[in-house]
Amino acid sequence: MQGLLNDVVWDSSISARLLIVDDDAFLRTTLRQQLASEGFNEVVEASTLLEVFDKLPDANPDLILLDICLPDGNGVEICRKLRERGFTKPIVMLTEQNSEDDIVAGLEAGANDYIIKPMRMGELLARVRSQLWQQKASDTARFSISGLSFVPANKLLKLADDSKKVILTEKEATILKYLYRAHPAGVTKEELLTEVWGFQTGLSTHTVETHIYRLRQKIRRICKKPVILTTQTGYSLASVP
Repeated sequence: MQGLLNDVVWDSSISARLLIVDDDAFLRTTLRQQLASEGFNEVVEASTLLEVFDKLPDANPDLILLDICLPDGNGVEICRKLRERGFTKPIVMLTEQNSEDDIVAGLEAGANDYIIKPMRMGELLARVRSQLWQQKASDTARFSISGLSFVPANKLLKLADDSKKVILTEKEATILKYLYRAHPAGVTKEELLTEVWGFQTGLSTHTVETHIYRLRQKIRRICKKPVILTTQTGYSLASVP
């Protein structure tokens, strides 16, 4: 196994769901054990492209470690497909070659970072924690939307002066966050369906319409002016500073 070198043991207080995608079974097992010893107890393994998309819905990972070379596909293409299907969590590519072309291709496909094998555990942990921290920082940010203050982590939407507030559901908060990130562009109902409900089957855009209706009803409790606009293909936010 050429993938891992022992290095520093880190003190970890971060826990998250991870998905390791690599065709080297020994490397996957070693990584899972090392990560578990650092507090990452929810680690799922996959060795092929088919397994990635089969396990993704149940695994619901906060971060993916993705090998660039798999038996049935290229990691760069897998990364691109994940992004196209609405996966927004961090993806860290694993590569055995210090190839600028591979690194650039992975980053352009939507990867957040990369690690060159053989990797040191200290470096791996540092990069994983950095990506998780950045994701969390994004989730805990405070956004201003049409005179309202929105804190995704708390699922809280309130007036700027704190005089009125409503608590959103997980889906409603995710919808609003996605609309915010897309502004000033709008998003289609299909995009929202993929982003918010992921890879679940048996759902239609009617699900999106129902949740948008309920979200608008909540917003009207504290703000009378329109916040979520209807476009020809979906929705957009009315105003973002």
